[in-house]
Amino acid sequence: MAYAALVSLAQTLDQILNHHRCCSIPLICEDQLFESLREKLSFLQAFLEDYAQIGGEAVEGLEGRIRAVAYRAEDIIESHVSDQISSEDNCCMRYMDLELQNSEKNEGDLQKVLELLDYIIEQVMSIQKSIKVEDLQGSYTSVPASSGGAPNDGNKMVGFDEDIVALKARLCGESFKLQVISIVGMGGIGKTTLAKNIFNDPLVAYHFHTRVWITVSQDYHLREVLLALVASLTDQETMDLSKRMNDELAECVYKNLKGKTYFIVMDDMWSTKTWDDLRRFFPNDNNGSRVLLTTRLSDVAVYASSSPLHHMHFLDEEWSWNLLRDKVFGQQRCPPKLERVGRTIAKRCRGLPLAIAMVAGILTKMDRTRYHWEKIVENISGVVATYDEHFSNILTLSYNRLPCHLKACFLYIGGFPEDYNIPVSKLTKLWIAEGFLKLNGSKSLEELAEEYLEDLVKRNLVLIVEKRSNGKIKFCGVHDLLRDLCIQKAQEEEFLHATNSSTRGIQHQRRLSIHSQIYGNDVDKFSCASFIRSFLYFPWYIASLSFLQGYRLLRVLDLITTRSDTIQPEITQLFHLRFLALSLIAAEFCSELIIPPSISKLQNLQTLMIRIYGCENIDDLQLPPIEMMPSEIWEMPQLRHLIFFQRDKLPIPLVVAPSGGQVLENLQTLCVNNFRCTSNAIEMIPNLKKLKVYYFDSFREAWAKYCLNNLVHLCQLETLNLMFMYPRRYTSDPFLAFPLGLKKLTLSTCELPWDDMAVIRSLPNLEVLKLKDDAFIGAEWECSDGEFPRLKFLLMDGLNLICWRVESTHFPCLERLIITRCWKLEEIPCEIGEISTLQLIEVVRASKSAANSAVSIQEEQRDLGNDVLQVRIRDREEEY
Repeated sequence: MAYAALVSLAQTLDQILNHHRCCSIPLICEDQLFESLREKLSFLQAFLEDYAQIGGEAVEGLEGRIRAVAYRAEDIIESHVSDQISSEDNCCMRYMDLELQNSEKNEGDLQKVLELLDYIIEQVMSIQKSIKVEDLQGSYTSVPASSGGAPNDGNKMVGFDEDIVALKARLCGESFKLQVISIVGMGGIGKTTLAKNIFNDPLVAYHFHTRVWITVSQDYHLREVLLALVASLTDQETMDLSKRMNDELAECVYKNLKGKTYFIVMDDMWSTKTWDDLRRFFPNDNNGSRVLLTTRLSDVAVYASSSPLHHMHFLDEEWSWNLLRDKVFGQQRCPPKLERVGRTIAKRCRGLPLAIAMVAGILTKMDRTRYHWEKIVENISGVVATYDEHFSNILTLSYNRLPCHLKACFLYIGGFPEDYNIPVSKLTKLWIAEGFLKLNGSKSLEELAEEYLEDLVKRNLVLIVEKRSNGKIKFCGVHDLLRDLCIQKAQEEEFLHATNSSTRGIQHQRRLSIHSQIYGNDVDKFSCASFIRSFLYFPWYIASLSFLQGYRLLRVLDLITTRSDTIQPEITQLFHLRFLALSLIAAEFCSELIIPPSISKLQNLQTLMIRIYGCENIDDLQLPPIEMMPSEIWEMPQLRHLIFFQRDKLPIPLVVAPSGGQVLENLQTLCVNNFRCTSNAIEMIPNLKKLKVYYFDSFREAWAKYCLNNLVHLCQLETLNLMFMYPRRYTSDPFLAFPLGLKKLTLSTCELPWDDMAVIRSLPNLEVLKLKDDAFIGAEWECSDGEFPRLKFLLMDGLNLICWRVESTHFPCLERLIITRCWKLEEIPCEIGEISTLQLIEVVRASKSAANSAVSIQEEQRDLGNDVLQVRIRDREEEY
């Protein structure tokens, strides 16, 4: 975590300098000392980027010292700022005199930190001199390359019959070009075992003249691989080849493969560089030769292979049980008394074949009693880690090979509860607030965070749970065993402590995640860790936040899954807070839920998320609308995301600051109720990318009342979601206009005539269109040429449409069509099936005739040779 600590400290220094310039907060030290610290941080960051993956005791020891010094510096600097803020609030001369003494002490402490950094830099430079360039270029693992036939270890694949058949078909197919086929999946999912089964298959052995198996070293060196290849192809001992130059070895490999039909398996590939080095040694004689790669990294597979990748998936519950039963009992029958608990054990392995195999090995050595097996159920991951070091090493290897900039992001996922579907939009905001991301070029922090997540997915460390309509990841998760690895590593490195209320071992942790309900004085026990930066709390209720007084350096306070009665004043004293998420229980008149003006003290706040529970019947109370947000919200220049989750009909109007207010140039997301798009408000949010608003009026009434004609001036807006809660009350039609840069548009209960679709269909960048609950009304929608040039996703939900007239040219890029609750729609036009890009038609709770027409479209396309188009008919709705 040394790299993340350095990046975070560098960001803290930049923020302190900004506050120094705009708020006259005194610096803790002279400018020259400040700049010296920044230079040292930059040097150490570069060192870790280049050398961290080499490993070794020297580098690992340095990482621990770098992390500790960076933490210490950050604590000193942020404590100094907190002291300054407190002294300004108290306006007490005695207090200020005391703080002056503290400031002098802090500066002295920081000078000691700089001395420690100088000592570390000397050690770094010594390491740089001692490590050879070739070690940097090829640092992958430590097992030497091996070759020859794949060992037939008797590992019969259970549950992967389709994978074997598909791979054999591709290997022994009619293509005469040299093909590279990649098997991709997380560690322990069975890539090597599948490759072994393929390699030793009689049909494959008969089909190829030459078969070679190479296990690629993680500390990859080209010479080792060449020696292994030549030894396998020529039956020469490696010792006899040791005097040959690399060029001679490469020529020997090429000559021995030339003119032959060969099959080469390269197991456990970790880098595109490995493939770059080796691909030129494999001749392409157009005779049907194949190279099979196994890798945990999707980007390596994509880079190496011109063919579609073969992704390995987890076993389902039935196949998991079959594998466990076969490995424990072999040809014998499982006793009925053990089957139920056995199935539970298999299920707890979450479909990971290696975990099932390891647990099976443990069960074979135990008494076959229900009592002993139930003990295994209680802690599968702990049992596996305790009994089998090999399994732990396999999972740990994936973590160790991560680039240094991804390690903190991966370990952070361990802070979420087991089986938790993690909202990606929230996760990336948390990463940014924590200071894990180092700005790179013109990309925003949000774009960089999405790239980090996609990289973790490519490395098969993070699972995609659900995707958005635009193809981006909406929810992600992690396999339970990898989550346990995250928790273990995070605690070892004093990075994050996930607990069920125990305070043991948290004194030196930077982050705290609570997963079970705690009460009363138990909460105050956590205040002993005064340097904690993040508090993630997942139980349903917390009575008091008084313990926050001891968390004055807190950056992240996540209580979004936890219900609290009031917005407690302790929160607005947390000057360093960057991420604040609250769920509040509304009282009868909701007066306790008004955000205090002192919220503006949180000058570092980037994300504010508030969810309200209760007040469902506020309309029945006949009370005036409550203004939940003060105008001071517009005085928070670091704000990037302002999100209010509404429930039922609770209006939360946003008060717009008077003319001349500060511009929120960083604000990217705004999710509120009844937002007034005045010219002043639009000018204050020039870089807004996402706007989501509930209006408790009709569309036509709201368009004029809330100045929605000004939406067109939000030039950076990419996502717009407008929902209206009441049917129309006025007959006058508004003049529709939307920003030309829109990529995603959702409209609900607008009751627009289909003629107004002309405004939307001409949007040049629109990729996703969702029409919900009478967004448009009228029996017939007739499309015309030039419509929707880039639209990929179309949702029609709850429309009263009867007839839809369309040509294939009207939606030239459409990939997914979802029709739900359109009870009157007679049919889906057959021309829809002629759209060459279309991949899916999904019909949910619609008319029977519409469903039948979708099936007919699929059948017609299959007759024409189009097997890409899928049709799904379902009775249950999902969120789109």
